Amino acid sequence: MTSGISRRSVLQAIGAGTALTATGTALTGCSGGGSTGADIGNKGKKLAPWPTHLPFNGPKPNLAPTKAGVQAAYLTYPQDLVRAVAERPGDGKKVTAVVMSYAAPPTPLAKNKLHQALNKALGVDLQLTIVPPDQYVAKLSTMMASGDLPDIISMNAGGYFLPNEARFALSQCADLTEHLSGDAVRKYPNIANIPTYSWEGMGRIQGKIYGIPIERPLPWIGMVCNRDQLESAGIWVPEVGGLKAADLTKGAKQLTGKGKWAFGAANTGEFGWLAHAANHGASNMWAVKDGAFSHTLESEELRAALEQMAAWHKDGLYRADALSIDGATSATDMENGKIAIKTDSVWLQDLARRTKDKFTADVARPYAPANGAEYHHWFGNGYFSYTALKKAPKARVELLLRVVDFMSAPFGSKEWELINFGVEGTHFERGPGGAPEPTELSLAGENTNTLAVKTIGAAPQVIYPYGFDGDTEVIKRHHAWQQDIVPTGIANPALGLRSATWSTKATTLDKLRADAINAVVTGKRPLSDWGGVVKEWRSKGGAKAAEELAKEYEAAG
Repeated sequence: MTSGISRRSVLQAIGAGTALTATGTALTGCSGGGSTGADIGNKGKKLAPWPTHLPFNGPKPNLAPTKAGVQAAYLTYPQDLVRAVAERPGDGKKVTAVVMSYAAPPTPLAKNKLHQALNKALGVDLQLTIVPPDQYVAKLSTMMASGDLPDIISMNAGGYFLPNEARFALSQCADLTEHLSGDAVRKYPNIANIPTYSWEGMGRIQGKIYGIPIERPLPWIGMVCNRDQLESAGIWVPEVGGLKAADLTKGAKQLTGKGKWAFGAANTGEFGWLAHAANHGASNMWAVKDGAFSHTLESEELRAALEQMAAWHKDGLYRADALSIDGATSATDMENGKIAIKTDSVWLQDLARRTKDKFTADVARPYAPANGAEYHHWFGNGYFSYTALKKAPKARVELLLRVVDFMSAPFGSKEWELINFGVEGTHFERGPGGAPEPTELSLAGENTNTLAVKTIGAAPQVIYPYGFDGDTEVIKRHHAWQQDIVPTGIANPALGLRSATWSTKATTLDKLRADAINAVVTGKRPLSDWGGVVKEWRSKGGAKAAEELAKEYEAAG
């Protein structure tokens, strides 16, 4: 049985996992329930300390990480893998889990050698319910309502908020505070390796810990580019603020024409607004001043960004039919050299692999905007999803935590290799540098992508040339971009805070924002109307959410 899964999709899943959307949708971290029911907030509650961070003492990276957020980078695959789990975690009993996957369904357990190998290593009978994204919210909502829950539940995957998620966690999920808070996490060293920013992004509920985050790096959205094209137009300047907006526009015009455009866009992403808003000094979704919250939609900096984007669109520097194409088409445009710059999650290794030697994949550094603002990179959430556990006796919860701990084994460990590549000789062979190379069985569909177990637990990510060991220059470029960007990074101050209003209104408010940005950029609505957009956004829940966030922010200290 084959699923038609390509080497590209397998290696992309192994390396990058599933990236958060580049639209800004549901990325504030303010999850919760409706307007009635138990209080989900942290105001007035004793806040449990976050788990003590105990970094894995594994293979030394070639390019060092920083405490501020630059990732560790490896130019080659580690030769001496270590054991990250001392004992098999399971007791032979069945463990059930619900996870989300963008891939085709895997082969059944009875024929799936990867699933069988994981079950043997875990010491449990792991039974998976794998749900595609378009059914994820409905499936979990049904489970929540029925009470027929699996042991392990992947929550908030990919930014999909669930109705009454926080109240569901309070009523039906295990309080993990006594198991993970502070030094208690030492019992689970791989979970302890998850950085604090991931826990903060996930947030507490009533001051307690109800999940384990699936880490994602802080450096997030960037202007991924065809560096060769930018060099040809004289607009490749590898320093923050080294290129003036006027010069960028002049070069972009040189790159546009005859079926090519300087800037990529699609029916999601609002013409790359995330990068351009940050470039113009706008706050990362929310801003807090003297304890009061305001949204970036209310800022003059965002208006300046929209003015610049609208001017580029008027000049034809975006694809004219951008809003009628999907993200996959836009990605193909970049791979084929039709666009030079595309605002996206930065995973240069994947782009370099797809394009091979067609062009040099890099990330354009921020330009100096016309409004004279100081650039700030918008850090991401720091997590893709979080894992909640069904309420159970203490011994059962500890078993499930051992399973999650195993699945969180770090890069450079034998467990990580099994989770990400499978069994040597079955799912991969060693390449010339010792790096795992997927076999036909893996490429045909028996891989970690289809099995989706990395939403149960996952190691903090590193920069590494998955699947093409030896291509060190792309790793160096990715790491260099992070070194330039991270010192300018700002976090969303609403991450981890609880707002009941935002949890119920986010979808409506995000659509309102997206529609308005698209209308202004394409010239269908004048920028002078933006005050009305903000007024409508506030009246439909934005103002109330800001009030709730302010109270939570104060409680968090």
